[in-house]
Amino acid sequence: MALYTCYTDCGKWQFEAYNDKDAIRLALYYCWQWGEDFIKIEGHKGFVPYTLCLCKIDKSNLPTFNF
Repeated sequence: MALYTCYTDCGKWQFEAYNDKDAIRLALYYCWQWGEDFIKIEGHKGFVPYTLCLCKIDKSNLPTFNF
């Protein structure tokens, strides 16, 4: 399991998940359960941090929602 950090309007909290999809699922569930607004999730691959979000950036750097 990997360690992730969820950022919300009320602060941030850490949790463990099996993969990135599981991390998004858990973060959205607990944000809904606790009444917080989801902002982003941060994970690490080795020592390199990366951010998970709910939209995809296309080649022109514009967000698109077609997954």
